[in-house]
Amino acid sequence: MPAYKNRPPLAPGTQVWHYTSIEAVSGIFRDQRLRLHRIDQFPDLFEGSVPRQQMDEQVALLSSALSSQMEVTDMAGQFPGIHHVKHRHQNPWELITKRRRAMARSVHASCWCWGLESEAMWRLYCHRDGPAGQGLALRTTLASLEASVAWHNLYVSPVSYRHYHEGPAFDDELDPFLHKRKGFEHEHEVRLLRFDAPHFHALNTAVGFEFDITPPAELPHDIYIDWSPWDVIDAIVVSPYSTANYEAAARHAITAVDPSLAGRVVLSVLSERRYGPDF
Repeated sequence: MPAYKNRPPLAPGTQVWHYTSIEAVSGIFRDQRLRLHRIDQFPDLFEGSVPRQQMDEQVALLSSALSSQMEVTDMAGQFPGIHHVKHRHQNPWELITKRRRAMARSVHASCWCWGLESEAMWRLYCHRDGPAGQGLALRTTLASLEASVAWHNLYVSPVSYRHYHEGPAFDDELDPFLHKRKGFEHEHEVRLLRFDAPHFHALNTAVGFEFDITPPAELPHDIYIDWSPWDVIDAIVVSPYSTANYEAAARHAITAVDPSLAGRVVLSVLSERRYGPDF
């Protein structure tokens, strides 16, 4: 498993959760596959962003490089024997944005949440099965999750949160996808990340200003890895916002895949139906 040098510490026994739908959980157990979604398709439009300091440094470098390239082009015009390199005169800010977005098109991730069960995460990520907050969550530990994907070419790391308009530039190419803005800190996110470096470098070259190159084919929005949830998931938790009918439907859907999973389906500890009225 590749290592991410800026991975923040998190105890191996920490609980991690994946909040989703009945359909998704049933599919994971039925197909024994885990879905990773392309980063640029996430709802946060700032995925893959870099700090302002980094933008300023890159703009200065690109402006200098563009100036030198234009001088070479002018010289080529005066001396026909000199090789002329066709380039595009792009605004450095626009070029950096294009390259950042190109990298986001080369990265896929599966998102989990560390810590105790979160009422906010139910409402944020469970809304495909009807009312907001109604869904299921897969629960395991960080160590189990990491071990389950050890033979895949995935990075596993908690996400770091920071202000982007202040502070130093990033120092690792994965930093833009394992950092988020401070306002998302409540998510306590852990990411399983796959970075297709050859695809990115080909795409990065194609959007650059030095050559006219056909870009590589787009990667699919979703990719799937072989994954055995039976060895990983210790509980399939039913949302506190679920009705009794929804809970019954969830239990039926899960046990239809495998009756042995019945004991792993539990109602959320946040549900009013979990405890008696005198609790």
